[in-house]
Amino acid sequence: MSGIVDEVRLRLRRRALRHTFHALKEEMAEGLTAIEIEKALVARLDLVEDYPEDPRGHSCLVLTRIRGKPVHIVCAPHEEALIIVTVYSPSPNDWKEDYKTRRRRQ
Repeated sequence: MSGIVDEVRLRLRRRALRHTFHALKEEMAEGLTAIEIEKALVARLDLVEDYPEDPRGHSCLVLTRIRGKPVHIVCAPHEEALIIVTVYSPSPNDWKEDYKTRRRRQ
């Protein structure tokens, strides 16, 4: 599973990022900036879920923290850049305290 994380980090080192329009809207709604997203990903990211079969291309869900708060980012390392697909604050109703484990719906 670490292969996708290595690909994400490689593009971060190259500073090759692109934010989808959807991601930019979500970042704005969350009160975050693209620069904060990039800095947080460079500082620390933890793989939450790997989506190798995504029809749009291999992507993943990662966890980082911004201003001390957990942030989930769906991203996809493409040849030229890391595509930031969406960004959101994970809900404690949907995620356990580690924000890496989904809560089971009853």
